[in-house]
Amino acid sequence: MKSLRSRRMLALFLALPFAAAVQAQAAEPITITVSKIKALNLRIYGFVETDYITDTTQVFNEVQGNYLVPAHTAYSGANYSGAKPNYAGQHGRAQMSIRNSRLGFEFNLPKTEAGLQTQGVIELDLLGNDAPNTTPGSTPSTQSESNFFNNPALRVRHAYVNLTYNEWNAKLGQTWSLLGWQPYYFPGEDVVFGTPGMLFARFVQARLTHTLNLPGAWTLESAADMAKPAEMNSGSPEYHAGLRVASTKVKGASSFCSGTSMVGLSAAVSGALIPVRTALGNANGGAVVFDVFVPIIPSSDGKDRSNNLVWAGELMSGSGVGGVEYGGLTSGVPGVTAAAAGTAVDSGIAGINDSGSLSLIRYRAFRTHLQYSLPGGKWAASTGYAQVETRNVGDFGFYATQAAGVTTALLSPKIQFGYATLFYDPLSWLRLAGEFNQTRVTYVDAANRFAVNNRVQLSAFFVF
Repeated sequence: MKSLRSRRMLALFLALPFAAAVQAQAAEPITITVSKIKALNLRIYGFVETDYITDTTQVFNEVQGNYLVPAHTAYSGANYSGAKPNYAGQHGRAQMSIRNSRLGFEFNLPKTEAGLQTQGVIELDLLGNDAPNTTPGSTPSTQSESNFFNNPALRVRHAYVNLTYNEWNAKLGQTWSLLGWQPYYFPGEDVVFGTPGMLFARFVQARLTHTLNLPGAWTLESAADMAKPAEMNSGSPEYHAGLRVASTKVKGASSFCSGTSMVGLSAAVSGALIPVRTALGNANGGAVVFDVFVPIIPSSDGKDRSNNLVWAGELMSGSGVGGVEYGGLTSGVPGVTAAAAGTAVDSGIAGINDSGSLSLIRYRAFRTHLQYSLPGGKWAASTGYAQVETRNVGDFGFYATQAAGVTTALLSPKIQFGYATLFYDPLSWLRLAGEFNQTRVTYVDAANRFAVNNRVQLSAFFVF
């Protein structure tokens, strides 16, 4: 009898993992109850991403951002003397990386009797880099490529408290910028965001949003926030505000990176105020952005992404937004040092103009993309174009050359970017994707006018 009971106990023990796996597979998403706080549930989400990337120049890591493609020719002296081939501008590189893999934790409390819903979110990825050298291979003994790619640093993407009461919502912590109503209008790309001409930023903020339900299945969102200052010694935060009208009925599939979301027919406007304070003077940067998302062939029920065709566009005009709202955007203008202005200002926000005073960098950018999700919903294809223009780049020529030590510093008035992307989802948890894109940078040097990088990326995502 004892032996029979032992065999039954052993069989039950061995069957438990299988039973748990079957139950987990049937329950989407997996929810873990946390007993420390009564009725608190934890949802774990994320994806494992593997990328193979080839570029025709040697400047980008996984993230292309708005960094400048290296020119074919480099100069070592004044008046365009000492010209020699620029190795990074004439040779390509191949990368394999898992650093964009992601892990998120979403803590949810049930609605209180008074109607308050509370959520806490913390999301991490592996794109961090705390080493003194951020470009592997450029300086010996500072950071190896093995450490950079094989032992990546953990980085915080989102960390915020989300409070909802009836039509009001408050977000306190680090999350998407309101400028451009991120992430509703992100382009349909496979590559690691951001890309040229793309508003892509997360920072600490306190945001309040009101959602008004309108007749005919429409909503009107109005939002405002106070965000982390653009510079540490600014003494004043950055401010954002926006309006967005969207359909809750007419929707289309928007696929990018690892996921697909159903976005409603919508139009939005948003703005930013960016105070900059230095010993050379004070300035207020800012931007106005218009966004639109149009399901040309909408979803049949707002959920089915089969046979969906969507178009989206964005237009921005502003100053002081480079490096803050557009990652890596500097146009070659050196940042303002503390020695020159009493406090340092990051590249892309402002520079010292030819008269020796502080001047914000003025930008105009637009992007557009078209995406089609094929019948069956497993395949999707998209194509798009973006352009960034620096409208006062000529104001910084003298200071830029002095900072570089020669009179040949290459400033850039324009970045152009085009892409084509293909997504395939053979299983609900598996995505395969590929992209070809081209970045074309215009320089002020007539003999070194254009620099081009072509990128091919193949990616696999295990999404959970």
